[in-house]
Amino acid sequence: MKQVYTGIPNGVLVFVLLMVFAVNGIATFYESLLIPDITRIISILILLTLYYASRSRMANVFLTIFLFSFIGDIFHVFDLGELSSKLATTFYLGSYSLLVFVLLGKFKRIKYEGLVSIYLIVVLLLNSYFLYVLYDVIKDNFADYVYLSLSVCHGIILLAMTFFAFAVYLSQETTQSIIFLVMVFCFVFSDVLTYICDLYVYFWVFEFFGNMLHLASLILLFTYVHNHHKIIKVKPKMSLDDYLIKGSERLTA
Repeated sequence: MKQVYTGIPNGVLVFVLLMVFAVNGIATFYESLLIPDITRIISILILLTLYYASRSRMANVFLTIFLFSFIGDIFHVFDLGELSSKLATTFYLGSYSLLVFVLLGKFKRIKYEGLVSIYLIVVLLLNSYFLYVLYDVIKDNFADYVYLSLSVCHGIILLAMTFFAFAVYLSQETTQSIIFLVMVFCFVFSDVLTYICDLYVYFWVFEFFGNMLHLASLILLFTYVHNHHKIIKVKPKMSLDDYLIKGSERLTA
């Protein structure tokens, strides 16, 4: 099973993803929601299958993030009324909160010096203004106070996730930080387009890009988690001698 997974060329995976995007785009254009809904539901199951085909373990926090996202997708696809939307938003909030928790461990090591602090302030102000504008546009479309509160919390957690991800990227500028930052942007724009289609104005292009950005964010999350455990596995373990101060040859002779 592992050999099958590791033997798939990257070009084949890119071709499959492009085919998925094309099929979903055609289906969305003709207002056939069956294919996009199926893609949204099975995407996490496929990614978890691919992951466990190559690795036997996953950190509990990442597994919980995938499970919360999967349950949120189920309630999002099978729309059973207002309760379904509230439950979907709640589980998405749970997964995003855990992503922020993952970032907090890296955020403590950030040095607030020079341009980093200026960039962070600018990003925080821009994101706050964008969130306020979006709230001002769609607030009148909320008839339920509970759903409004959940949506506001949703926006705040997206703002926090973007801020922390950008801060970690400016501090580290590693491949993992870039992947995480792009993943966060995909989540944010996907959710914004979903809110616009559900509460303001429906446009099939918005729905298509919202679904595809959601799928892209899950793929990036899969890549981040896979690389994270790969780095931990290959990191050399320190022996007892590494913790001791070695003397010179003259002293140890």
